Amino acid sequence: MNVYTARDIAVEALRDRGGNVTAHLDRLIGQSVLSPADRSLARELALGVLRRRETLRTVIRAFLRQPNHTMPGPVNEILLLGAYQILFLERIPDFAAVNEAVEQADRFHHRRQQGFVNGLLRSITREIGPVETGPFVPAGDVLPMTPDSWRRLKRPIFADPQRMPQRYIADAFSLPIDLAEKWHAQFGMKTTINLAFHANSRAPMILRVNTLKTTVTKAIESLAASGLEAQPHANGLSIVARDGVNMLAGDEFKAGLLQPQDPTATQVSLALDPRPGMNVLDFCAAPGTKTTHIAELMADKGSITALDVSEDKRLRITENARRMGIGIINVMPSEAAGGLEIGSFDRVLVDVPCSNTGVLARRPEARWRFDLRSLNQVAADQRTLASMAVMFTRPGGRLVYSTCSIEQEENQQNVRWLLQKHRNLELIKDELTLPGGASDATQWHDGGYYAIFALR
Repeated sequence: MNVYTARDIAVEALRDRGGNVTAHLDRLIGQSVLSPADRSLARELALGVLRRRETLRTVIRAFLRQPNHTMPGPVNEILLLGAYQILFLERIPDFAAVNEAVEQADRFHHRRQQGFVNGLLRSITREIGPVETGPFVPAGDVLPMTPDSWRRLKRPIFADPQRMPQRYIADAFSLPIDLAEKWHAQFGMKTTINLAFHANSRAPMILRVNTLKTTVTKAIESLAASGLEAQPHANGLSIVARDGVNMLAGDEFKAGLLQPQDPTATQVSLALDPRPGMNVLDFCAAPGTKTTHIAELMADKGSITALDVSEDKRLRITENARRMGIGIINVMPSEAAGGLEIGSFDRVLVDVPCSNTGVLARRPEARWRFDLRSLNQVAADQRTLASMAVMFTRPGGRLVYSTCSIEQEENQQNVRWLLQKHRNLELIKDELTLPGGASDATQWHDGGYYAIFALR
């Protein structure tokens, strides 16, 4: 069907069966004639439902006569969208969320389901209390919203957090059960809840300032002159866009003054310690955010070889380098690594593909791809890539292994494996960063890990 509203676009995006709602959403928004405000609403609705999907399903099941009832066509997504607005979006009145959902059932050719949609959503509105504030205390009848706000239900619908803490976390915070169990075992209840709150937050737009062209202060002044508001991030290297401001459409981004990158990722290039004139290898480079930062730290002097398997992603590295005025990056397909000289690079970065559990706020789909079997396979692939990267590091050089995961299998365990396999490696430092700063965008950071090795 043709979609005309923000809610329709959100429903269509959520119906994506290819596993990438975000990409489908971007296509639909790009093809639409919606206003900027409605485009923003479509994104908020689709990604909000994606993050909170299991919580929304748990609430909806609690109001079904047959909890395992299968709903036809897009009715499932319409209900999820309606429930999300009722439960989590205070600015949208309950009656408006219900009425829009009922009308959507008609527009999506399910007129017979209008009464069902209306009755279920109105039942939810009657049993959910107002938003309350204060320290969050887990309970089966409490819907968590933020670390200091929640809503109370008239009856428990989540598992008892004392008797079944992992199931409670999975349902109340919308995490796959494998991840809820794993985090609870590794971090305990309090930290796991903090991680889950962060994963359900809307990540701010944070951009690293290109030091080859400007400074943080000058970049903020230039943006202000263009009517774009930003403030410095606490890391001293980046800026934070005001909520709702699209910096990527501004002249400053097009001129290469800025590059989107989370502060935790920024620390990885600093850990590599690249210097002007060095020969550097970025083993898994796309989309080039770390590659371009390495070039900045080298004052665009020396040589960087950037490898990636995907032609489309290699083009993104080239485009980013050109936009930012960087000339020392040589982009090559990963299979060309066989032609590189062994032991010839002063610095090697191997930023491996991972489970993304440190960046769930930015990558909503990632949580639903997580399971223990895939985690073990990813970790094995990471070991292969890291072991190959060791070969290209010269004696006396430095290798940095990094992920945007917070899982031991992908981080500390892989580092121990590397040290056992390559006796010429010495671990200088490793650092795990848990996601944080959700209450203050200037303190925001994703989760991740890096390990610095010297090659003897």
